Amino acid sequence: MTRIIFSSIINDFKNAIDISSHPFRHFTLATSDIDGNPRMRTVVLRKIDEMLNLTIYTDKRSKKITHISKDNSVSLLFSDTERSLQVSLLAKAEIITNDKILQSMWRQVPKKLKKEYTSQVLLEKETKNTASIDYLERKHSFSVITLSPYHIEYLRLKRPDHTRVLFKKENNSWRSTYFTS
Repeated sequence: MTRIIFSSIINDFKNAIDISSHPFRHFTLATSDIDGNPRMRTVVLRKIDEMLNLTIYTDKRSKKITHISKDNSVSLLFSDTERSLQVSLLAKAEIITNDKILQSMWRQVPKKLKKEYTSQVLLEKETKNTASIDYLERKHSFSVITLSPYHIEYLRLKRPDHTRVLFKKENNSWRSTYFTS
């Protein structure tokens, strides 16, 4: 049964990449700031590979880049309220720095989304008027982060019993355990 659950998690991740309305498309990424305080934000799932590494895009000037540079341990939370489903992951984050890889991925970003990475100033900064934001023509602050999970917790709320399964990565394979809520 745990294999079926694990396969369903992978299918949800893959579907979230192709279906913009999928509940796992947007998820919460938690990092630790420079003082060790937890920081959470919503990010968009862009890619998943055969090793279950997840990819997100960000502005290289964002605070999450600073946080991950200091401590690459992160937590991810995916939820689907209609199915009463929650999947949480512990992962190691890696900021991609290889220019060839970044340029290749940049070329794949749809033109309408490229604006998010070409603002003169970081869009996290306070501003009085968003119409006054200047955008760069030939420069960008595009960055890519790969999230490599090593711990996945699946929780499905249902009566009479909730389903809770823990998956742990050991030697590039996943081991599962049911446990009670």
